[in-house]
Amino acid sequence: MSIAPTGSREIQLFEPPANAVYTIDSAAHLAHVPRRTIAVYYKHGLVSSTVDPACNGYYFDKEAIRTLRRIEDLRTVCRNDLAVVKMILDLTNEVERLDSKMRSLSQNNSMRKKSLKSNQRRKTK
Repeated sequence: MSIAPTGSREIQLFEPPANAVYTIDSAAHLAHVPRRTIAVYYKHGLVSSTVDPACNGYYFDKEAIRTLRRIEDLRTVCRNDLAVVKMILDLTNEVERLDSKMRSLSQNNSMRKKSLKSNQRRKTK
């Protein structure tokens, strides 16, 4: 899968196979970030490796690639302040987690309402 670098800030789609794992070289290529920068991000806790780098080197999944891209976008807004980038990433992750929880609760609530309506119809017959 080849992604041509662009000079603009246009969004590039990234849809890798579900269980894909990438070396640091591949991650650097996909995210357009130097290897050394990825290692710095890892040390600052901004991105996680799927394997302990001390044992087998750096390996990243699709979420890590997306995170690397987010970090690069945030760095320009946050003037390279990695502490602020980390805070924004943490808050974004929390919002996504809560949004997922709310969707799940909403679906459960809809199913309960349907079940209650169905039970009420049976009782009235």
